[in-house]
Amino acid sequence: MTARTGRRLALWGLVVLLIGIGAAVLGGMRTANELPFDPDNPEDNGMQALARVLEQEGVDVTVARGLPQLLGTTVSSDTTVLVAGTALIGEDAGEQISAYAEGAGRVVVLSPESNTGAVLDLPVEGGNYAQVGAAAPHCEASLLTWRDGDEISGANRLVEMTSNSDGDETCFPPTPGYNAGGAQSGFVIELPATGERPDTVVAGIATSLTNQHITDDANAAAGLRLLGAHPHLVWYIPAISDAGDTAPQSLIDVLPDAFVPSVVLLVLALLATMIWRGRRLGPVVTEPLPAIIRSVETTQSRSRMYRRAQDRDRALAALQLAARRRLAARVGLTKHAQPEQIVRAVAEATGRHTDELHRLLVDASAPDDETLVRIAREVRSLEEGMIG
Repeated sequence: MTARTGRRLALWGLVVLLIGIGAAVLGGMRTANELPFDPDNPEDNGMQALARVLEQEGVDVTVARGLPQLLGTTVSSDTTVLVAGTALIGEDAGEQISAYAEGAGRVVVLSPESNTGAVLDLPVEGGNYAQVGAAAPHCEASLLTWRDGDEISGANRLVEMTSNSDGDETCFPPTPGYNAGGAQSGFVIELPATGERPDTVVAGIATSLTNQHITDDANAAAGLRLLGAHPHLVWYIPAISDAGDTAPQSLIDVLPDAFVPSVVLLVLALLATMIWRGRRLGPVVTEPLPAIIRSVETTQSRSRMYRRAQDRDRALAALQLAARRRLAARVGLTKHAQPEQIVRAVAEATGRHTDELHRLLVDASAPDDETLVRIAREVRSLEEGMIG
């Protein structure tokens, strides 16, 4: 790996590290709950302030996030069931919610969407509406009690009656004369109990009850009157899984449809880039050597050098080293065995004294040519005796 490649890898490693640190910091800065209209959400879009006030007033608040938790919660005639939005509620979930809420004392539907009538079987339809200023009740309410001067501000959805029954009441129209032409629209609609449902209030004032606007005008009083009528309150936050017929079984089920094809396309693009930028491997090329020198020529050249230099000890050491390697293989030792270990093994195999074998195989001292030749002959005789 070159220095340039090392610097590139270090740079990418630093980038990945910075991204990880940034993600960790951002993750640590996020609050534990950012769900809109959630009673544990302290952000502007949460309703933690209203929930805490209700608890201080003696209301037992039970939070159900998702349909399974809702259906597992006990409900009775002294219970108010709050449905915090209908955008994520499917038809099957709506039927189960309606059946569950039949035994409740009151049902409050906040932030109704256009599907409210279809999924909850209510004669209403919600639509976007940005309220300007404050709105007064302008109705003869029977389920809720409004005082002179009560005004609500910050509403985000206007609720329209799709059919009118006795006792249904439309309150808080956007303007005093809004329904003069026969329309039945307002930010709050009361639907008295029937044989199939309890008292129901559909309110498009969810944003009015958030932490951001709860202190404006009479928003706090409206929230307490809507949700504080009974000692128990079930706060239902619809989940994504409530929208479909089948709950998601894995992470793939909740990812966008284009996610998997996009990942496959990116992988193919990455492979194409690797092939494009990678080096092409061709056949192995043989290069002619500048010269071929036989091993015997090297040995003879060294011998002539030792002779010219009168270096008998080095020549004898080379002969002994080669002999020890060959003898080690014959007595079952490796070529890396210690000289003394080879000497003992050869002594046991031949019955010769270790001092004699040490002089032949280890002691590299030859004062003259006659001694060098004699030791070389004895070493050769020893090896031939081992072979025989």
